[in-house]
Amino acid sequence: MRAYFHNIRAFSPSIRLFLIYNLFANAGFGVFQLVFNLYLLELGMREDDIGAFSAVQTVAMGVGGLSLGYLVHRLGSWRCVTYGFGLFLVASTSIAFAEVRWTLYALSALYGLGLAFLFNSNMPFLLDWCRRGQRAQATAVSFSLISLSITLGSLVGGLFPGTIGALVSSIDSGSVEAYRWTLVAGTAIAAIGAVPLLLMNEARTSRPAAPEAVVREPENASERRQVRQDVGVFVLVGGLMSLGVGMVVPFYNVFLISLGADAREVGLVFALGSAVAAVIGLAAPAIGRRLGALNAVFVLRVMIVPFYLLLVVWPSIGLAVVSHLVRQTSISMAWPVDSTFIGDLLPPKARASVFGLRSAAWNISTAIAAFIGGRIIVRTGYDWTFVSMVGFTTLSACVFTLYYRRHPLIRSGGLPSALPPKRNRTGEAAGPKPVPTSS
Repeated sequence: MRAYFHNIRAFSPSIRLFLIYNLFANAGFGVFQLVFNLYLLELGMREDDIGAFSAVQTVAMGVGGLSLGYLVHRLGSWRCVTYGFGLFLVASTSIAFAEVRWTLYALSALYGLGLAFLFNSNMPFLLDWCRRGQRAQATAVSFSLISLSITLGSLVGGLFPGTIGALVSSIDSGSVEAYRWTLVAGTAIAAIGAVPLLLMNEARTSRPAAPEAVVREPENASERRQVRQDVGVFVLVGGLMSLGVGMVVPFYNVFLISLGADAREVGLVFALGSAVAAVIGLAAPAIGRRLGALNAVFVLRVMIVPFYLLLVVWPSIGLAVVSHLVRQTSISMAWPVDSTFIGDLLPPKARASVFGLRSAAWNISTAIAAFIGGRIIVRTGYDWTFVSMVGFTTLSACVFTLYYRRHPLIRSGGLPSALPPKRNRTGEAAGPKPVPTSS
C-alpha cells in the first residue's frame, strides 16, 4: 500500500483528478444498479420486463461504444468523458420521475449512451495521460476506486429508502416514492464528479503527447491484418463473456430477494462485494507480473465457475452472497490486466477503437442475453442462467488465452508482461523497444 500511495503521488494532476472523478461519478451508477429493478417491481413489472429494460439500456451502450473510437480521435478523451457524464446525469435524473413504460424505455436508452462513455472512456483517458510504466497501477487504482464508488452507491441505495420512510411518515420505505428519491440522491452524489473534471486544465485545454507504445503503427497489409485480428479476437472474447453475464447480473438483486433478502440486505451485499473487489483489485498488477497477463486473465475469469455451478444445486443465501463477492473480485482484477495487455499489444490508433468495439459487443450480447434470460427465469427459474454464465465465461477465457499465446509478438518475447518471467524467451524484465506488429 505504501508503494501504491507513492505511485499515486507520482501520477500527473490530470490522472489524480480523474481518479477523484471516478470515485464520485460511479456512486450514481451504484445506486441505480441496486434500486432501478426494485423501482420497476414497485411499478408492477416482472423479471421479463426488467430484462427488456436492461436490453434497451445495453443496446444503447453498444451503439455508444461503436462511436467511441471515432469520437476520442476527433474530440479527445476529456471531452468524451465530460459529455458522456453530462448525458448520464440528465438521464438518471429523468428516469427517477418516469413511470410510463415507453418513457422509461426512451430514458433507459439515453442512460445507456451515457454509461457507454462513463465506463469505456476510462482506458483511452488513462492511456492518453499516463506514462507507460504507470499504466498497470493507474488502471488497477481506477478500477478499484470504481468498485469503492459503487460500494458507496450500493450503501445509499440500500439504506436511503428506509431512511426516507423513517423521516417522512407519508412515504413507505418500499414504495415507488422512496426508490425515486433514492435515485435522485445517487445522481446528486455522482454530480460532484463534475468538479474534478472541470479542474483538469491540462487534459481540458490540450491534446496528449504522442503515446508510448510497444507496437508501432502498421505499415503494410500483413501488419494491418494482424492488428485487425487482434482487435477482432478481443472483441469476440468480450461478446462471449457478456452472453453469460447478461443471463445473471441484471437479475441478481431480484434473485437475492427471492432467497429471502430485503432491499437493505441486498444493498449491503452489493456494497460488500464492491468493497472487497476494491481492496483485492489492487493486487491485479502484482498477479499479472507473477503469472503473466495471459495466465492471470484465465485464472481470474474462471474462478467464478465452481461457485455458480454450486448455486444450481444449492441456491442458498450464503452461497449467493459468496458467489457475488467472487464475481466482483474477478471483474475488478481481470479487467485491469486484460485492458493493460491489449493497450500494450495494439498500436496507438487502434486502442480507443478496441475499447469502444468491445463495449459494443459486450452490451449488445448482454442485451440479447438479458432479454432471453428474463423469460427463462420467469418460466423455469435461475438454474439455466447460471449454467450459461459458467459455460460462456469458460469459453471466452479459453479463446483469449489460446489465441494470444500464439501471437507473433508474444512468441518472440516482444511483450514480456504477457507470460511469466521465466518463460520470456528474451529473459529481459524491462519493456521492449517498439517492434512491428508482424514481428
